[in-house]
Amino acid sequence: MNRQASNSWNHFGVRGSDGVLEALPLRTCIYRSDWLEKTGFDFRRNPTDGKQLFRVEWCTLNLKRGEFSETLSTMPPEARKYGASVACGNRIYVLGGECSGDIFCPDGKFNNVHFHNCVFYFDSARPNCGWKRGPAMLVSRETPSAVAAGGKIYVFGSTRLSEGYFAEVFSVELDRWDLLPEPPVATGLFPESLSDHVLLDASRSRILVHFKSNNSLQAFHFHTDGGSWECVDPEFGVWSQASVIVGDFDFGVDWAEQCIIAFGAYHLVHKKWFPVKWLSEPGLIAAPFSHLFHLGNGRLCLFSHFDGMDCLEYLTIRVHLDSASGEIHAIAEPESVIAVPFPHFSCQVLEL
Repeated sequence: MNRQASNSWNHFGVRGSDGVLEALPLRTCIYRSDWLEKTGFDFRRNPTDGKQLFRVEWCTLNLKRGEFSETLSTMPPEARKYGASVACGNRIYVLGGECSGDIFCPDGKFNNVHFHNCVFYFDSARPNCGWKRGPAMLVSRETPSAVAAGGKIYVFGSTRLSEGYFAEVFSVELDRWDLLPEPPVATGLFPESLSDHVLLDASRSRILVHFKSNNSLQAFHFHTDGGSWECVDPEFGVWSQASVIVGDFDFGVDWAEQCIIAFGAYHLVHKKWFPVKWLSEPGLIAAPFSHLFHLGNGRLCLFSHFDGMDCLEYLTIRVHLDSASGEIHAIAEPESVIAVPFPHFSCQVLEL
């Protein structure tokens, strides 16, 4: 992936020539009550709160400088808040979402809180074409988990109980959605208890999925014909709200008492947890919306933000396995906690 000019659609240029992650692509939501006047919206017929109207914009956050790029692209007003964002090939896909039935609702359901199955995509090979509407998902989903692998997008969970259909897959080549097999039936395991985050374990051609109902770790193998499920660890424990795979380890960050960072490391081959020892104070608390990224060379980035707050923060952490003690050592890099002013309502980091 090559670096590109700052005024271009550059989410594929977030890694430098050395492979180190340099910038994070962000989808932001900005309230736009002025759209009411432009569209001649009539409150007497549709008393939707004007604050539900928002504009969805894309930008990148330069991790070294702590600066946002200019707006790279603005989505059509039919795009919903929440939903899932994922990069696949030359495209960004935005999947589903929730709305309260504003005047731009793709379904035209005014004043009715509901989920969406709408799909929008942006092709970086044809930037002048802007955002396009893609084939809708088979099921309406609010904030599904989505990962891309092998020219396909795999989507899990976040649907109404009555609709069922836990997971589905989209083939970019065929431009078609298909249902995935249901997870295995097991005592206390319910598809609706899927944790918010799933992980692509690319080296093993599988996607890791955790179920809160019994704290088991399951894997969906996408290299087999039609796909298949495997129970990786029936007693995995509590899944982290922010995690990333580095080599054979699943590193995860979560809240502890008083919002202090709790850091875990699970070995995917030995199927056991390794103790983590902080060699320095983290200097950052975990937030309700946190993301963990592998920058490269044993360095992780913990990104935290609160919806509705006026700033976001991130921290750089070095991790390595100490062979003598059998511990994972974590070190917060000096002066690496960066707070960036953030005037928008919410943001979502693109799944890379």
